[in-house]
Amino acid sequence: MPGVPYHTKTFYAQSDVLQNAFCMEIASWTYRELCAAAGLGEKEREPFIQNRDVLVYPGGWQSWSAGWELAADETLPRSVLLLRDLIKLTNRDGDAPKRGEIVGHFLMYLRSGDMYLCVASRTWTGGASGAPLPPVTFRINRKKQRVVAELFCPGKRWTAHEVMAELRFFACEGCFNLKDTLVAVYRAETSVSAGASALDFLTRTKPGQAARAGGKNPIGGYESWYNHYTNINEKLILEDLESLPATDNLIKRIFLDKGKPAVFQIDDGWEQRVGQWEIDEKKFPRGLRFLAEKIERQGLTPGLWIAPFIVTRKSKIFSEKYEWVLKDKTGKPVVAGFNHLWDGRYYCLDLSRDDALAYIQGLIDRMIDWGFRYIKIDFLYAGFLFGDFARGGSPYEHYERACALLTKRAASADADAPVAFLGCGLPLGASFRHFPLSRIGADAREEWDWKLVKLLGHVGRPSAYINLLDTIGRSFFDGVIYCNDPDVVFMRTRNCKLTENEKELIALVNFLLAGQIMTSDDPLHLEPADMQLAKRMSALYAALADDEYGAVRLDRDVFRLVSRSGKTTGVINLSNRPHPLREPLMNRQFLVDRRKNGAYAPHSISIQTGTSP
Repeated sequence: MPGVPYHTKTFYAQSDVLQNAFCMEIASWTYRELCAAAGLGEKEREPFIQNRDVLVYPGGWQSWSAGWELAADETLPRSVLLLRDLIKLTNRDGDAPKRGEIVGHFLMYLRSGDMYLCVASRTWTGGASGAPLPPVTFRINRKKQRVVAELFCPGKRWTAHEVMAELRFFACEGCFNLKDTLVAVYRAETSVSAGASALDFLTRTKPGQAARAGGKNPIGGYESWYNHYTNINEKLILEDLESLPATDNLIKRIFLDKGKPAVFQIDDGWEQRVGQWEIDEKKFPRGLRFLAEKIERQGLTPGLWIAPFIVTRKSKIFSEKYEWVLKDKTGKPVVAGFNHLWDGRYYCLDLSRDDALAYIQGLIDRMIDWGFRYIKIDFLYAGFLFGDFARGGSPYEHYERACALLTKRAASADADAPVAFLGCGLPLGASFRHFPLSRIGADAREEWDWKLVKLLGHVGRPSAYINLLDTIGRSFFDGVIYCNDPDVVFMRTRNCKLTENEKELIALVNFLLAGQIMTSDDPLHLEPADMQLAKRMSALYAALADDEYGAVRLDRDVFRLVSRSGKTTGVINLSNRPHPLREPLMNRQFLVDRRKNGAYAPHSISIQTGTSP
């Protein structure tokens, strides 16, 4: 689809200058001026200027930042109580929103009814000699109806007339027009909208067969994290591997039984320590090459997790290569965040250093040489932290160079054994050129919300609820900028507090609004009810596979499911209350019906369509 025309404004450096401040303001607009920049006439501008119910999509900094629209009475926490280092997991260095201000990144839009007014920043200058552009931040003041754009480029040395930023402005009607226009905006920068050839081997059924065109054809498989977490070992991994094709589970039904490729990924817990990427031989006595070969022989794609930019104090790198650790101007190591499963605070490497980069590239090469072809690279945002770089320069320049090295082997790998990279915890605007398959939301969790971490004000907390908000809010990214990884679905009863409605909700939202279906369920320990749920979900997936879907917010935590063909609609209710039937129902069958007493049940999805499984 062609979308609508967009209008471009390019910003150039006025002189040779070293950028010392964290951020550089490049433009400021009122809502009326934004409308004019997008080509709207006076009458078309009024809904955005007069309507107090205009919704704002600010655009989050990274995977775990808030990824949903905000109404006039909604805002986001400006800090995290007690564990203040958690703010690093959602906010960019120095974004520091003022009271009444919403800070967004990469692209933003205002929405009035079905009309979108969008500003999207280009991330690359293009051409054979192209270069990365610094990230664009949007500071949105709804009361004053003003948007300020600034660049995050501390340490950047600008040359007169150098391109600093390029912004595209457009207005369109409907979420599919939004997607189609963004395809045109980013066509030159991303492989996803052009077919994502680097990911084809994860979706095609036979060597040489092209990936399915149109409809839903997700990547998927198993990963160990959202059940075992760091408590993994060779015995447990082999048990899950051997039982995956032997039990009636979701991955077997939707991938293995249909001759589709599937991933089997070992997550955090294989290493001796975060930052010390050597195999824990007590847990994995025969090493990881042995497991990769077992996975490959079983017809699955071997996957492995790593977070190469970060280190903990107890890791060998921190003590033996302390010069590689990024420091601030006072010589103290830059804190990258906090994780209670590790050593608490953790730190990041100085990506301006050639020796640190060579070490990082060597880690990835070793994983591929072991036989892993689906590499999950996590905590990538740490590569964007600012410090006293050994070679000077700006974070975005070092991040671009590091990501190019991390993903280098994808292009040079054996044609019969291609490699894919899953990015996670990554700056969304700066990463899609290297990580077309990426997480676009907070971690899932085997319960609806994590109440303790919610009390701290951590907006990117692991939580089924927050994860769903992100998956829905960033659904327009899928097939446009990224192949969206929404995280995992849950079928199991064991070690899971989710209700059946909640499991169904997660499984359907992930399938309809994203591009990957993963699970961490122990196949051997599924109960009959779990396998029956998997059977029902696989039937629903088949019934809904031949269309494209989007979601539009109706109310707080309530969304309308829409389809490009118009044949399917539905209601997603993430709220804790029943949602009344305010809209007339289509004269079609309910494929999924979670109505009760004249309302849509809490934590549920209901779907109407012209067909049924």
